[in-house]
Amino acid sequence: MIQTLSPDVMTAESVATLNFSQTVSLLNEPNMCSGGAETIRTVLAQIPTLRYASRILEVGSNTGFSVLEFASMVTGTVHGIDIEPYSVKLSRAKARRLGLDNAHFRVGDGTAIDYPTGDFDLVYASNVTSFIPDAPRAVAEYYRVLRPFGTLAAVPIYYRTTPSAALLSQVEEAIGAPLRVRRLDDWIPVFGQGTRQPYWTQEFEYVDLTPIEIARYVDAVVAQESNTMLPQPVLTAAAERLHHFYTLFNENLRHAGFAVLLYRNQEPTPFPILHRTRPVVPGAGGV
Repeated sequence: MIQTLSPDVMTAESVATLNFSQTVSLLNEPNMCSGGAETIRTVLAQIPTLRYASRILEVGSNTGFSVLEFASMVTGTVHGIDIEPYSVKLSRAKARRLGLDNAHFRVGDGTAIDYPTGDFDLVYASNVTSFIPDAPRAVAEYYRVLRPFGTLAAVPIYYRTTPSAALLSQVEEAIGAPLRVRRLDDWIPVFGQGTRQPYWTQEFEYVDLTPIEIARYVDAVVAQESNTMLPQPVLTAAAERLHHFYTLFNENLRHAGFAVLLYRNQEPTPFPILHRTRPVVPGAGGV
């Protein structure tokens, strides 16, 4: 378990048994959401009122990247929950170091969120829902803690082409959870709970990485000051483990894309539109 990740108990042999999330925590890797900070800015650009006195929750905050990005750009409070206690510990330390006293972290489960009903203006879920076996239960919790007319921002990874069974099995072992091959059309009703449609979407594809780019990134993660406390054999084993994961994920992401999906918790007028419209395409002619 992630609670045992400390220089006193970790060995090179035990590092070899860690899954991806645990390895990320051990090395204090940022584990950015797909698209990085640009994704956070995209969400805020579509909901500009979030910048003022709002309450935001990220489900699956890991080592804190997205919460800290939101907290640096809004005047309200940003909360993150994650099931890994060591990740929460690292996230709190980062918030203190950055002076972001509006960023808060706690250990929590996305299928049983320990906040009151209607508590947040935005719930942000990157790809964490892929790792939750009971995704519908988790999404129901996302909506429960949203205020009326609040927004769910989901950023799932989806498959554009089908990976091999062997590759899928390796990815499942790496993340420590079963993985369904979902297309974007499969994810949309999961986050909509069957009744809601996203009011804004944007799709992206991943750029293939070279082995040199992966190696440089791992070196940068390992070189962080926070890792100087790790014994060298543990650090070397963890670096090798992280390099393995990112090489594997790069292969997997050749089949994948990700999307930013925004849903409203509730519409003030529930009727569907009768007279639908579409944008005029310049030069397409007319009647």
